[in-house]
Amino acid sequence: MNDKSKTRIWYPLKKELLKLLKGIMSLHSIYVISALEEKQKQTVYHTPNCVNSQNQATYTLLIITYKPIAKDLGDLMDEIYHKMQQRCRVYLINYTLSKTVKLLDLGDNFLTPIIPQVPCLYLKDDALSRFKNYGRYYHPTIYEEIRETWTVRMRRARYLLYVLDSVEPMEDVTARMAIMQSAMEQVCLGLLYVFWEFRPQYYALSYLFHLCGHFTQLPQTIFPKRTYGLQRKSYMLCNAHDIMRFKSKTEFSDNEADKVYNKCIQFFDEAKRLGDRHLESLEKLHCKNTLAS
Repeated sequence: MNDKSKTRIWYPLKKELLKLLKGIMSLHSIYVISALEEKQKQTVYHTPNCVNSQNQATYTLLIITYKPIAKDLGDLMDEIYHKMQQRCRVYLINYTLSKTVKLLDLGDNFLTPIIPQVPCLYLKDDALSRFKNYGRYYHPTIYEEIRETWTVRMRRARYLLYVLDSVEPMEDVTARMAIMQSAMEQVCLGLLYVFWEFRPQYYALSYLFHLCGHFTQLPQTIFPKRTYGLQRKSYMLCNAHDIMRFKSKTEFSDNEADKVYNKCIQFFDEAKRLGDRHLESLEKLHCKNTLAS
């Protein structure tokens, strides 16, 4: 596939997005982990007749900068969304160039496959060119770290969900929702490390769900947003911490919280099966010599 066809397929709203990103951060390079283009078309039959069409894009980007980004990552992603007139939603993963070089020299199984494999939207210089031939690192100690991280994250999530199930219902529904949110964050952090060996620096649950959606459809199938009611449940779960911090009035009913809790249990159980299965395949890769002996 040549560069022109890549651009046509992968880079909707490229020019506008690049101009914006260059204006708000010291860019070294941008790598496209995923891109989704949606075309919306509205035909109006009532006088005056017209056709309205608009392209919308969703990106997941690894952005490498010369200097640390001063703004909170969530605020920055919201700023990009609004400055792009709500036509482009960007999910950012950010590293500085110096940290990227250090991690790649040490051996980082999240960054190593990205540099040579995923499309590069922008590149300032060749500081990372020597890493293009690097491969993944396999070793029993790496597997053990993945296994331990997965075990700890899922144990914490199980405990949080058990607390909600084993005590009398609490008066404060928002507090129950906040505990559920914490449990789901732990599950997502576990999945991201098992599948990507990635430790995010931003922990909003909607962001974690989006990243997990790159290797499993569980967030979309268990927490869909097809109707207003489903969107409300997703909003309740993903924003419970902020609602508890900034609002004293209860916005959720016990019935709504119970339904979200059942979804969380389902997500935990299915994520556990998915992660355990992937962990078995990782053991064969990292420990093949040990298993053979």
